[in-house]
Amino acid sequence: MKVQLYKWEKNRLSGIKAILLALMIPVFSQCTDLDEIPYTDISSTNFYTNEEDFNIGLNSVYARMQNLAQSSTYNMRIEVMTEFNAPAYAKDDVEKWSAWLNVNDAGRTLTIWPTGFDIINRANVVLARGENIAIDQEVKERKFGEARFIRAWTNFHLMRIYGRLPIPEKYTEGLSGLEIPRKSLEETYAHIIGDLEYAENKLPSKSVYMAEKDRPNIWRVSKEAAQGLLAKVYLYRASMQDNQSDYQKCKEYCDKVIKTGIFDLEENFEDLWYWYNPDCKFGKESVFEINYGKQSGEHNNLHVMFGVNVTEPSVGCYMYRRIGPSIDHYISYAENDTRRATFLTEYTMTATGERHWFDPENKGFYPNVTGKWSTASPGNIKYYDRTPQSSSLRLPSANIYVIRYADILLMYAEADNKLSGPTSEAAGYLNKVRTRAGLEPLSGMSRQDLDDAIYRERGWEFTGESQLYFDGLRTGRLAENVKKHLLWGKENGIYMYTYDVVFLPTKNFLWKIPQTDLDSNPALEQNPDNTSAPF
Repeated sequence: MKVQLYKWEKNRLSGIKAILLALMIPVFSQCTDLDEIPYTDISSTNFYTNEEDFNIGLNSVYARMQNLAQSSTYNMRIEVMTEFNAPAYAKDDVEKWSAWLNVNDAGRTLTIWPTGFDIINRANVVLARGENIAIDQEVKERKFGEARFIRAWTNFHLMRIYGRLPIPEKYTEGLSGLEIPRKSLEETYAHIIGDLEYAENKLPSKSVYMAEKDRPNIWRVSKEAAQGLLAKVYLYRASMQDNQSDYQKCKEYCDKVIKTGIFDLEENFEDLWYWYNPDCKFGKESVFEINYGKQSGEHNNLHVMFGVNVTEPSVGCYMYRRIGPSIDHYISYAENDTRRATFLTEYTMTATGERHWFDPENKGFYPNVTGKWSTASPGNIKYYDRTPQSSSLRLPSANIYVIRYADILLMYAEADNKLSGPTSEAAGYLNKVRTRAGLEPLSGMSRQDLDDAIYRERGWEFTGESQLYFDGLRTGRLAENVKKHLLWGKENGIYMYTYDVVFLPTKNFLWKIPQTDLDSNPALEQNPDNTSAPF
């Protein structure tokens, strides 16, 4: 995708100022660690005395959800573990090109455990302390539904990364009550599903939020968000356990979302992204997204996924050396695939007028001679904010999609194909996503062909959206595809692809629990060492 400089029209997001203000919770936005200070300080006896306190507590749960979703130690780490992405600045991040090295070292692990359990504890505070607040019961149950959705979303992330989880039955204060052992995997699934079923029953439809004047609650979790996440949970378990009944449940929940008639694909793929469309938030393709704003602590750090550590007004907020699409994935897109528009491949420096562009023929060597490109890959603009305010304030505010309608269609297609494929309905939903991208529909496929096509389509559709690591893991494709990716890079002389494969993840790969969290909870047991798949 090419970009030239031009003046943006005045920001047109005044209609959601109330949303952004509602998410400003500076008192409770600090990060806390189990071994240092209490998870949260919002459970004291002089709090939770009225509905305003209730709302502040619930907003603090949303705030920490924001933090986890935009964490570079989460999103970027899992994306670079796949064939779809690679470090953009390998001179400083050499070890990330060997991402599967030392995976059994508890010191080299994803760091979402403490943040995840902070979210869970905040949700538990809301559920426990909110019980005694005298407000309308239906309103209270809706707030509980929001808290339980976020708790389930968090547990689902943690479970896919670490396996079976400790499940606190109440909130904790200080360092007491932290000795909580891990439950079985089935108990963990049951806890997540129970929360989401409660949310489905108690939350309003997104159509209710859409019908409100000025849509002040459009950012909140809805019934359809719970249904979409239930579909994803059932699809994950079905894939991991080859469970036909779970494929059926996934299909049923996707069908519920589809039949509401509320959602559809954006006709133009570019309209999904803040880079192109500052009015894109909470559009018709959004089943649920996490809202960010131009306030300190409310901004989205995933903007920093490309380039050099400078502010360049032509691309909005500061750039940084992070990750981008791997070269082999980038060149796999058809020339007419409109999703290529989310890759930044050219920009012009504001101060000098100097043009920079990415050329895959440079094979990741950088800065390269032909295009003066400063990293090993294109940028991914799905979280970029190039409004003038973003550049001047360094507070990018693009949202993060949790569930898009395209995901609902492709999950339905995958589940339906697993149950009775190849079916015309499964192929139809796949082709709906393909044709929106400008590609020809596929036909005449076997069940395996269709399954492979759905996986490839998810790769092209969701690059950079924290989905593809889990897709590769649950379908058992991660090891084979990572091996092919690394060998391709070595055979083609791609910069930094000079090492041999040393580890390939199996379907049951689990990250190590961070040592500090093991020390904080004596009842925890560490995950066993992972064994590599055959090379």
